[in-house]
Amino acid sequence: MSQIIKNILLSHRGRSNAITSKRISAKMGFPMEDTQSVSRKEIWKTADEYGLPLISCNKGYFIAHTDEEMAEFNENYEKRIRGIRKKQEMANKYYKEWKNGINNQK
Repeated sequence: MSQIIKNILLSHRGRSNAITSKRISAKMGFPMEDTQSVSRKEIWKTADEYGLPLISCNKGYFIAHTDEEMAEFNENYEKRIRGIRKKQEMANKYYKEWKNGINNQK
């Protein structure tokens, strides 16, 4: 199975050739679900198994083809990481306040 996914991914080099997980699911006969979790898991597993420089974006998955694509991918992930970290810090801060009785008078 991973060899087939590998071949599908290798035919989608560069952002302009991205393929959606839904299309990969259809080609592989995976369940057609809202999140395509089965295909996403197999896609990333295949990329790791074969050492593919796989990128995901709002258009789907593709093999990195240029330095610019990698830079965009890295910046996108850094923004997401910063956003997640901010939410984590906020939750921890307010949890401590609630635990100490500062905000749970309601």
